[in-house]
Amino acid sequence: MKTAIFTIICMFLFLPSFGQEPETKSEKFHKNIYLEGLGSSIIAGINYDMRLQKGHMDGLGFRAGVGLAPLSSGSKIITVPLEVNYLLGKKQSSLVSGIGILPFYGSFRNQKTTDNFGGFQIKGDTGGVALAGVYLVLGYRFQPMNNGLMFQVNWNPMISGSAFNAKWFGVSIGYGFK
Repeated sequence: MKTAIFTIICMFLFLPSFGQEPETKSEKFHKNIYLEGLGSSIIAGINYDMRLQKGHMDGLGFRAGVGLAPLSSGSKIITVPLEVNYLLGKKQSSLVSGIGILPFYGSFRNQKTTDNFGGFQIKGDTGGVALAGVYLVLGYRFQPMNNGLMFQVNWNPMISGSAFNAKWFGVSIGYGFK
């Protein structure tokens, strides 16, 4: 009788642990941190990108970054690209498409000049936060299945008011991880 009770207690204590599986890498969000040249950061920037569905390297995601762009007047602006994107592809290679907004902060040295920012004219005033416009993304991304080197090449046409700049491209390199 004691042996039967002991066996039942052992079953309740140890059997539940056999039914549970440890968390695997596929149950985590896929993320990338990368440096961008040109593109929506305008000159150079660093970005964070993440898929919104656990265990998937494709599908809906977002990107947030910060960039720095010197202007012809000697002033500098800080860009903050914010983007919603979609990756189409099941393995390491994907088509990237998306849309984003590009707020920036600038402090202009010469208030009487007009600067060219991503193909758009910005009239110098006291500076502050403004919205440069909206940008689109269409490109190619190579990213690791787990952890490792990633790179991306994309076309980023920019739209600001009634202006449209279709001659804007970007290149990115960074690290992808789960």
